[in-house]
Amino acid sequence: MNKRSLIFSLLLAITLLPATLQAETNLDYLFAMSLEEVLKVKVTGSTLTPKELKTVPAAVTVFTHQQIQNLALDNLYELMNLVPGFQSYRTPISSLFYSYSSRGRNITVNGAEVLILIDGMRLAEGRASGSNRTAPNYPLAHIERVEFIRGPGSAVYGSNSMLGVVNIITRSALNQASLAFGSFDRRQGQLMASGEMGKVTVNLLANLALDEGDTYTVLDTLDPSPTPGLVKTQDPHKLSHVNLTLEWQDTRIQVQHNQSREEDFYQLSNVSNQYNELSTQFTALSVQHNFNWRGVDSHLWLSHSRLDEELFSQGAAPGAFLGISSPNSGDAFYGDIIFNDDTETRLQWHNDWAIRSHNSMQFGLEYRHIDIPASYADSNFDLGDVANQNIPIRYYGDEFGRTITITPSNRDIVGLYGQYQHQLHEQTQLTLGVRYDEFSSIGSHLSPRFAWVQEINNHHSIKFLYGEAFRAPTEIELNTQNNLTLQGNPNLKPETVQTSEVIWLGQWPDTGVSLGYFESHYKNAIVRGLSGGVHVRENSAINPTKGVELELSHQFNEQWFTRVSYSRFHENPDSAYRSSKRLASLEVNYQYLNWNANLAATYHHDQENPVPEDVGPRPVIEGAWLLFAKLQHQFNGQWHSFVQIKNALDKQYQAPADQPSVALADGLPNRGREILMGLTWKY
Repeated sequence: MNKRSLIFSLLLAITLLPATLQAETNLDYLFAMSLEEVLKVKVTGSTLTPKELKTVPAAVTVFTHQQIQNLALDNLYELMNLVPGFQSYRTPISSLFYSYSSRGRNITVNGAEVLILIDGMRLAEGRASGSNRTAPNYPLAHIERVEFIRGPGSAVYGSNSMLGVVNIITRSALNQASLAFGSFDRRQGQLMASGEMGKVTVNLLANLALDEGDTYTVLDTLDPSPTPGLVKTQDPHKLSHVNLTLEWQDTRIQVQHNQSREEDFYQLSNVSNQYNELSTQFTALSVQHNFNWRGVDSHLWLSHSRLDEELFSQGAAPGAFLGISSPNSGDAFYGDIIFNDDTETRLQWHNDWAIRSHNSMQFGLEYRHIDIPASYADSNFDLGDVANQNIPIRYYGDEFGRTITITPSNRDIVGLYGQYQHQLHEQTQLTLGVRYDEFSSIGSHLSPRFAWVQEINNHHSIKFLYGEAFRAPTEIELNTQNNLTLQGNPNLKPETVQTSEVIWLGQWPDTGVSLGYFESHYKNAIVRGLSGGVHVRENSAINPTKGVELELSHQFNEQWFTRVSYSRFHENPDSAYRSSKRLASLEVNYQYLNWNANLAATYHHDQENPVPEDVGPRPVIEGAWLLFAKLQHQFNGQWHSFVQIKNALDKQYQAPADQPSVALADGLPNRGREILMGLTWKY
């Protein structure tokens, strides 16, 4: 049997096998959760208080662990593509660097417009003000619940929650281990442990995943000719995530450590199998203490995070600087780029005051200090000369010369926020909120919020939402210099957005539907400009974003469940051309006794690729459907096995490049079919 026939047979078995199995004793295992239970899951990320989906004053999609476990997905960026309005795609910055966005607009590859929280802690790097490289690859196995909140969140969280918030709550009280093996020599191990040490409760989550990578034949990005030759490359990587939590009475200590290592493939849009390598480490420590102060539930929260990164990359082929270097050299251009000691310290005092049974107030104060030391590059040719076209280019040979790439900086942020929630009538809820943020050297901003939620009856609700948000320019956007692809602009102003939404929700025991329309209008929008082939961020007037988002879930009976999402942005700024204007997803789940089968598909409509200045039109990257399948079996209360397939039809599809490139004119390649088999033991 050939490979294609084998895959087809496996997919057919996933669909039909449960209907032909002999009856077994039904077990109460994790993927047995009704839709009615899911619709009643509480959302906390929107208001910092628990709210049901039908009353939470935001556009929200929630996935519980039970739902996530059924999917043939492993990382956060994959799950995003099942969420209305959200999309993620690979970038040529590195093999694990996935750009993501909410509602069709992102300018920074780090996703600074969307805030990612892990148990309330910002999973971010200070210099980019967005997620660090490991955040989109956060393991889904660690997640108890994740809330995708669309729209402005600055009234609660300040900057970087301009277009959305991803609020992750991790799992706890588990003793479980699993091993998995699959395509590309993939090996994956997970450990979850919980116990008591005297009066201290300990929870540990650990995940390690590594593989040798897929193989690609691509155009040589270092070939300067108009028709570059071909080169083979691969994308091996290693990912590890550790989350340790200690709880004693009203005090909680949490340590997170995320680490990744990548080789070969594209690094900064160039392929060099002999040299390309990237290592990233992110560590965060937080201490939270809860107390009651004059009848007000309060907590104090202190956290500190640090990011270290080192990138080895080749910037030019041998002979590129021959005749224009001093001393004259025909060596290839190599560099070692170092981003170390990027730190952020955060102190928050939060209060929740239950004034009466029908109204409450949340208020608090937050202080953040971001410290960014100088980032630099060690290279055999002077990077500053190359970037600024200073001839002759100084050549250092094996000694390497050092060039600053991001000037040192620090930033103090003080935020003061308040929120009032009032249940005017039994079926009418009002939310008013405002936050004031003061950024050192940048200025201040006021972010208001208004929400009216009207329950028409037990099955129908309508939400009227308005919010304003902002994003301060990042240290990279302000202070980058001597860079081949990006030049800093110290005159950038913060960008702001005003978003209006109306959302209808329908909920029945077996059906849930959400249909929303939104408009986002921008002021002083930060856009990517091009000057001499180098990106420069600029403030500009841009068109608004307008769109609709649909999500439908239906449980036919105890065995069959389906979920559909669709998003369409019928108006979007031209600067968002890398994003798809139409998104869709489909999930079908079948459960029979101790078996569970799941098929899921995601769709991105056409995207566009960047081109050099004064060249057009931009090349179109055709949209694609991707299919995922998973089959699980629960042997008993302790043992559970699965087999999953990603990109089951082995679709060859591309993602847009980050900058104009002849070698990437057709887009960036993605992985082909991936198969993974695993076994889980609860002890």
